[in-house]
Amino acid sequence: LGGSPSGVTSRGQTNKFFQETPVPTPLLQNPAQPAEVTVNLGSYGGPQTIDSSNEFSGYYDIAVGSDTAGTQTAVVSVTEEGLLEVCRQRSPICSGQDSRFRNVRLDLRPGGAVVYADVSVPTPYGFTYDTTAGVVLQLDPSRRQFQFAGVDLDGELYDSPPAELQETVAEFERTGNDVLNQLSVNAGTGDLRLSEVQIDDATLTLILR
Repeated sequence: LGGSPSGVTSRGQTNKFFQETPVPTPLLQNPAQPAEVTVNLGSYGGPQTIDSSNEFSGYYDIAVGSDTAGTQTAVVSVTEEGLLEVCRQRSPICSGQDSRFRNVRLDLRPGGAVVYADVSVPTPYGFTYDTTAGVVLQLDPSRRQFQFAGVDLDGELYDSPPAELQETVAEFERTGNDVLNQLSVNAGTGDLRLSEVQIDDATLTLILR
């Protein structure tokens, strides 16, 4: 893009934006690892049972027990590659079926994530140019939804996307929050819904109750 995109303001380096203090994972009483779980992503994929023979089994860890208040709780930790694999199977954005986004990849950060994609940006002159853009997302105060924080271009964080990338940004933010809103997990004790999300550099952890 060559320098600062027109009409947007730099917030500094993206790496310096993610400085969140880690949130402790709830301590479970009598935790157990279920032999299988059923995951429902709503409109992104109906109930699917995952066990040790399932293709997703190497991408996640799950423990089920009670929190300190006695509420049934599941703690599900998913790797970056696991999240991408789910996206590849459930969304045309990650599977390459949507021509607007190529080579989609995910970089988890403390309290958020950067979703990168190679995109073609139209110009007023009738041609397009290829660039890599990163949609920077962070957890909102509820820790149950993502909110847009800016766009990463060559390691620099800009406060709003260039006009040509606004639709791309909205698509990533909407898809991430739709999945979180519709997610439920059943480990044999009834459906558990999302209570909180925790993210570090390698893992996204879901707390479901």
